[in-house]
Amino acid sequence: MQAALAFDRDKLTVSYRGQEIVLLPKEYTLLDFLCLHESQTFSREQLLNAVWELESPVDRTVDDHIYRLRKKLTIWESDVRIETVRGVGYRFTQKRPEPKANPLHALPSFAEEMRGIADMYLRYGRGDALLTLYKNKEMLGFDVDPGFGLLIRAMEGDVRFAVDPAAGSIRERAFLLLYLYQHLEPEDNRPYIEAALRARSLPPVWQNELETMMIVQLQMDWGEYVQASARLEQLTAEVHKQRWEGLIPYCANLRLAYSLHAEEEEAQLAALRQAELELERYPYMREEGQLFLLKGLLLYRTDPKVGEAWMERGRQVLQQS
Repeated sequence: MQAALAFDRDKLTVSYRGQEIVLLPKEYTLLDFLCLHESQTFSREQLLNAVWELESPVDRTVDDHIYRLRKKLTIWESDVRIETVRGVGYRFTQKRPEPKANPLHALPSFAEEMRGIADMYLRYGRGDALLTLYKNKEMLGFDVDPGFGLLIRAMEGDVRFAVDPAAGSIRERAFLLLYLYQHLEPEDNRPYIEAALRARSLPPVWQNELETMMIVQLQMDWGEYVQASARLEQLTAEVHKQRWEGLIPYCANLRLAYSLHAEEEEAQLAALRQAELELERYPYMREEGQLFLLKGLLLYRTDPKVGEAWMERGRQVLQQS
């Protein structure tokens, strides 16, 4: 269960109740790990494996970092602490005040408006705003769908929860597991994807994502470019027919990705121009980052320096979104 501490990975800061502390990189990683596994006890060896993976520190390293963390956490010592479990190791605990009922939860119109705001942030790739909304959902009176909550956690960049049964049912976590495994082993992941498509076992929003949008990229990963092209044409036609403006630049980027795999340079440049045009009309940050990466891949062939610059620019935009 995630603690109420608010983590900022870029700044290496942790905030709680209006106060903020700055941590060293390993202090941050250690506290983040302990918070993600609140009330669980870990031995020094387990913490070394989790935080100092592929390094060769000594047991004393954990003790030193715990000591420094405790000093920095003293400003919240009445609520937040790292306890020593004699003969075993350490665990993180937090005193949680009794939640007060928020009257806004009883207003259907307010809940609908907040969902609309969340959808808008998601559409424009504003991950920073989504995280702020999610972490303050109780105060704002915003109920979060469990699947959406898992997506928000994945956006934070720490996806270890995807294999933690306590984070949600396998049905709720399955899409993220399939998505992550696809990036690691696309061919090995294929039987699982096909089983999910046959069984239609995912929550509706993720089943639709898999069947209509993600499938195009999957087929390209598997080298099935003819099938991917047909699926992409169907998706693009439906998006324009339904006027789903949030997906128009997404489809244009998919078209460019397909062209980079399966078409000649002239067609690739045409696909790039079309994707840039759609981005001007629908300036969504996430799609902008994806376009910059694809543009970098295209230009890298003739000018590696220019290509790398565009890819780095795309990485930075995606990190922000």
